[in-house]
Amino acid sequence: MEFPDFGKQCANKDCKQLDFLPVKCDNCHAVFCKDHSRFDSHQCVPIESTNDLTQKLETVWFECSHDSCMLKNPCEMLCPKCNKHYCLAHRHHGCLDELPGKEARKVLREAAKKSKDQFAIAKEEADKKIEASLRQAELQPEKRRMAQQIRLMKLKGKALGDNKIPVIDRVYFTIHPPIKDNKVISPVPLFTSKTWTVGRTIDLFAVRLKIENRNDKSNTPKLRIFKLEDGEHLSNQMDRVIGRMVTDGLIFNGDSLILHYVDATKNPIEIEPEKLEEYKLSSV
Repeated sequence: MEFPDFGKQCANKDCKQLDFLPVKCDNCHAVFCKDHSRFDSHQCVPIESTNDLTQKLETVWFECSHDSCMLKNPCEMLCPKCNKHYCLAHRHHGCLDELPGKEARKVLREAAKKSKDQFAIAKEEADKKIEASLRQAELQPEKRRMAQQIRLMKLKGKALGDNKIPVIDRVYFTIHPPIKDNKVISPVPLFTSKTWTVGRTIDLFAVRLKIENRNDKSNTPKLRIFKLEDGEHLSNQMDRVIGRMVTDGLIFNGDSLILHYVDATKNPIEIEPEKLEEYKLSSV
């Protein structure tokens, strides 16, 4: 699937792929994907005066040391014995064959752990860049809907909920659990049913997040739902159906919501501004 309003196409005539995090060449000012962003990848002759600056900004790619492999990685994965970089496909290149079995296995375990840690760091950085791009796009009316669709696709792969809910009826959200002991808890991707009410959805989210739900008891703080974007209260009608709220444009499939304890006897019910800011900062 392509997203023509989000990201840019690589300027390389043999590539043209859509890249959500394109790289602009500081010399020719064309936009390329990461594989063609280097000067030598798109036959760009660097200008002397900007060469040093470009080298500082340019992403470093490590080429596999295997003779017939042209694969490059943003994370260096060194062989624990020969200290050369190899891709995952060629990490077993015979260098450890002469070591005793037990010692070789130990070295491989340590190397695998190091590679895994490096990949996790690289993935975290990439996720931050994607999230920043999505947030920027959501602020632009012409790109907001496309950014929401991309965020929804990311949610579908990891969201939790009631597996008895048919896939066609599922509505996905990023849920921020209530602040506990003055600490903000990381948001969790969850799904509910478009046929369920707000009250039933809150009950489901409470179970999945393993938080106390005292909505059926008097004289206790109640769980209520708010929009992360502006703090709007969404549970003033507990019997309102989620699907109707999506249709009416009150929320969208893939939205970020806050589950927060409030004093339900107050009118209007609202989330404290300082708490809302804490929730927002936790999503950055």
